[in-house]
Amino acid sequence: MSDIGILNDPISLIAIALLLGSPGLALGGIPGALLWPTHRLAGAALGAVTGFVIWLAGWMILNDVI
Repeated sequence: MSDIGILNDPISLIAIALLLGSPGLALGGIPGALLWPTHRLAGAALGAVTGFVIWLAGWMILNDVI
């Protein structure tokens, strides 16, 4: 029995992406909140999403996934 395809369902792929991109959430959320002091929550959310995307894309490029 092979377990190669065990992590190919959408929930597992989303969990893996969240795990691999999670450092970008903090690294983007903190500067986002600090750079937009009048709207800290919106700045933190925008920074976290941006940091997540950049971190995950960087990880994928460095590990030859894309």
